[in-house]
Amino acid sequence: MSKATISRRVLDSLIRAKLAKTNGCGNVEPLPVEWKDPNANGCNWEIPGWTGDAKHVATCTEQLRDYLRFLRDQFDILEEEAPNGR
Repeated sequence: MSKATISRRVLDSLIRAKLAKTNGCGNVEPLPVEWKDPNANGCNWEIPGWTGDAKHVATCTEQLRDYLRFLRDQFDILEEEAPNGR
């Protein structure tokens, strides 16, 4: 199955919208997604980190685990947004 290609901005918005609806995650924020070489499952992006209290970050990322897996399976980011053209 091929993935849809979306902009980083749209992907960030999807992640932040889901996070906003997740209980106890109001003070947790993901850093903007970054392009990376695709790994074995073909995902070409990653969240390089999170801000907020470490305990809340751990809890919130666990709550988002399945949603983030879904996003990784469904979407790639635009290649022209990769650093140095890739």
